[in-house]
Amino acid sequence: MDNRLASLLQRGEDLTRAEYRVLAFIADHALQVGKLTVRELARETFVSTATVMRLCHKLGFSGYSELLFTIKQLLSDNPTLVLTSPSPGNLPAAFQQFIANYQRTFAYVSAEKIAAFSDLLQREESFYLYGTGFSHLFAEYLEKKLQILGKSAFVSGGGDSRGIFLNNAPKYRVLIAISRSGKTEQVLDKTRIARNIGMKVVAFTRASINPLAPLADIHFPLYDDASDAAVDAGEITSFESNLVMLMDLLLLSATGGLHAAR
Repeated sequence: MDNRLASLLQRGEDLTRAEYRVLAFIADHALQVGKLTVRELARETFVSTATVMRLCHKLGFSGYSELLFTIKQLLSDNPTLVLTSPSPGNLPAAFQQFIANYQRTFAYVSAEKIAAFSDLLQREESFYLYGTGFSHLFAEYLEKKLQILGKSAFVSGGGDSRGIFLNNAPKYRVLIAISRSGKTEQVLDKTRIARNIGMKVVAFTRASINPLAPLADIHFPLYDDASDAAVDAGEITSFESNLVMLMDLLLLSATGGLHAAR
């Protein structure tokens, strides 16, 4: 018996002799069971498919597929917790609102913009990222992601002098500018310089009319229901998690991951 299945076997209480025979077979042939259909497992253990299904239910699973999934997780090198259906009462009150805000963002992000970003990421090798305040944190996040993909990426922010940007920008082909408001003068200044020296510009801002958006070759507006006062007060909103999710989905699409982010 594989000891990694111990937690599964502990659930086996009040089983009939036939059900226990199926459970014992699973314990002794764990790797094989993952390749068997419910009918094949029933045949191997000389029971009916109904017996197998009753065992699944007694072990706390909705069916045979969930049992196989759990076995696979228990036998993996990095097992995860068994997935259970969340209780509506356990979800934060803002959860559904955050989901709705993510979906609203993708009403602004067209397939053409995603394709343009994918093409840029595949063609270019060097990226300069710029953001101030909290936006700098997201610029650093995207910088590390790009480096993992083998790209040359450099990030700077409001604490760096204008000279740092002037000295380093010509070494890079693309500027990725991140500004929630799209109005931060330091970001606008660097973006104008980037355009003047022939860099492509990608910008991430909130979905509002702002001076940064028309300066970008590719502009990704994110839905943001927070007021300016809430932003200035540092209130927690969906914008930040929305931005990280959008970045990851763009990278997935560009690299063909998860079926090109569907």
